[in-house]
Amino acid sequence: MEYTQEKFGDTEYIFVNEKEPDRPMQYMAIKTKVMSMIQEKQLKDDHGELFGFGTHMFRHYYGVKLTEMHLDDWTIARLLEHKRLNNVQHYRKMSNQRMADETREVRQMMSDIIYMSLAGWGEEYEQIRQDD
Repeated sequence: MEYTQEKFGDTEYIFVNEKEPDRPMQYMAIKTKVMSMIQEKQLKDDHGELFGFGTHMFRHYYGVKLTEMHLDDWTIARLLEHKRLNNVQHYRKMSNQRMADETREVRQMMSDIIYMSLAGWGEEYEQIRQDD
C-alpha cells in the first residue's frame, strides 16, 4: 500500500492499473506479476513446491484476519459481501499456533490452580511439578 501511495498518490485501490491509475489492476495482471515473482525468486511452500497463487487468497486472508479480530459473523459476512452467514465458517478455522496463543493465559491459570491443589500432597506428587 505504501508503494502504491508513493507511486500513484491517494487511490482507493491497492493494485493500480499503471496505464490508467484511476482504475484497479485486472485480476489476471496481478496473478501474472505474482506468479512471475514466485518463479523468479523460487518461492516454495513447506513441501518444496512452488507456491500456487490466486487472487482469492487476498480475500481469504482478509476474512481470516477479520475473524482473528473477533468480529461477529454478521459483520464479517457484510464486509466480504457474503449472502449467507455460514460462509464465514471457512475463515474461522484456527491454526494450532493461533489456538495456542489465544488460550495460553487460561491454560497457565489452570496449571497454577492444579499446582496449588497439589501443594502439600507429598513427595509422590512433587515429580509432576518437576516434569512441567
